[in-house]
Parts: sequence; structure tokens; C-alpha cells
Amino acid sequence: MSEKIALLIDAENTSVKYLDVVLKELKQYGDISFQRMYGDFSNPKMSDWAKRGLDYAIVPIHQAIYKTGKNAADIMLVIDAMDILYQNNVDGFCIVTSDSDFTRLANRLREGGKRVIGMGKSDASKTFISACNEYKFLDKITDDDTDAFDEGDKNDSAVTPLSDIKMAINYIVQQAESRGEVAYLGSTKSQLQREFADFDERNYGYTLFRKFVEDETKFEVKKKGSSAYIVRKHAEEKQDSVEKIEKYIIDKAKNGADLGDLGREIHIAFPNFKYKELGYSKLSKYIESLSQVKIITDDGNKNYVVLK
Repeated sequence: MSEKIALLIDAENTSVKYLDVVLKELKQYGDISFQRMYGDFSNPKMSDWAKRGLDYAIVPIHQAIYKTGKNAADIMLVIDAMDILYQNNVDGFCIVTSDSDFTRLANRLREGGKRVIGMGKSDASKTFISACNEYKFLDKITDDDTDAFDEGDKNDSAVTPLSDIKMAINYIVQQAESRGEVAYLGSTKSQLQREFADFDERNYGYTLFRKFVEDETKFEVKKKGSSAYIVRKHAEEKQDSVEKIEKYIIDKAKNGADLGDLGREIHIAFPNFKYKELGYSKLSKYIESLSQVKIITDDGNKNYVVLK
């Protein structure tokens, strides 16, 4: 069944030019059961919100500003969010703002078992981003060339650095390999979104996660039936190398090989071989995983690799 989402827009903290992309993004999650925008709509600066919001039947919650510098509309948004939470007839909330003042609200909604999707600009409060299940940077995902990703973006951007994403993908693939499995494309993206609430390949100038992985990392995407999975580039060559190493170890084991000496010989013969990339903390662990050899210890506590 489609999720029911409550859309609450901090109109005084968000440009009306992002309204179309907000609604387009949110419809991917489910049906919008509540859609409200908050602000002082008597202010001429809010006239565009009043007009565009009505085009989409978004309910304006008007709150006059009684004191300069105080945003009374924030309080109305929080009150409505808590009322909707207690009615318990939605699955999640979308709060459109870049303001850190809503951090506690996001935490409280999640404590109530609701998904929280945040949307705002890339200079949004990092504390608010972390409080959401997901956060969308409207200035990155909108179809506007002037908002495209630029490595030279200002330092106060809250977008997770590309280097952090690449490290996380590397870790996910390594963990899968250590279990003798593969990292599926879809599940890898889901893991990234759980770790980084703001992750979206569009933040980095891509429309497809597959293309992002292939261009920005040392991995490539392969297909097996209807499933896509991530592998290291030139994985076939690496597999050939591993098979040669295994044969080398088996040949040495025929006459018994001192483990320490064997390790040094392997390093000389295969300088690019790294057993840790295969998920093993020690060379001995890797050797013990091979089906045709084993490690024995003599009376002098020396270790040897022999055939089983």
C-alpha cells in the first residue's frame, strides 16, 4: 500500500521556485494526505507562495509576525505536526525547511514511529539533516543548470563530501566480499541513505546511481538476470590472479612449506596481492580457507603449510 505523507512547508524559509520539485519528489513516496504552508501571507514578499500554493490546493496557515525577528509560523507548523502525529493517520512527514529550529520536531516525529523526509537548500542546518530519515537538497536536484553540483561549492554546504560517500561504498563492497556475497546496487544505495540522510546522486551531478558508481569510484556495475551488483573494476583479472596464487600455494604445500617463508615468497611472486581485500585479517586465515591445504604446527612451534 502507498504511504500517506503529511507535507508541511516553512514558506518563509523556502523559495516558491522549488514547489514543483517538492511535490514531484514526494509523490514517489506515496499520497500526500495533508499539505500545508506556513507564513505571514499578508507580507508582499509572500504573494508568490499565496498564488502558487493555491494552484496545488495547499492550505495556507497564516500567522502574522507580531515582533521583528520572530517567526510565529514556526510554532504553528510544530503544533499542526503534533496534532497530525496524535491522529496517527499518516505514515510519515515531509518538512520543507533549512532551519535548525525544527530539529527537535523531527526527532519527536521519528520517536513516534514516523518517517521524516526533510527538504531544503544545501546550506541547511546539519543538525536538522541528521534528525531526518532522509533529506533532499532542493537546489541540487532541481532541473536548473545554475544549481548544478560544483566541486568549488562554498564551504558551508551541508552536502556530504564525495570522499565520504566513496569510502562508504568501498566499505559496503568489502563487507559483502568478506561474506562471500556481492553488493547489490539497490541495497548499496539504501545503506548509503541510512548512513547519510542527505545522500542523493543528483547532489553530485548524476541522474542515475549506477552512473555515479561507475564514474566516481573504482567499481563497476554488472548485471545478473534482473539484478545489478557492484564489483571492482577488472574483477576478472583479479580473479585470475587469485587462482594463480592458490595454485602456487598448493604446489608449495606438496613438499611442506614454512608459513613465514611462504608469505615472503608470495609477496615477491605476487606483489599486488592483498589478502585483506579478500576479507582476511591474516595470511594464515586466507590459507586455511583453501580446500586443499592446511596449516600444521611441529614440536618446535613452527607452522607449515601442507596438503590435506
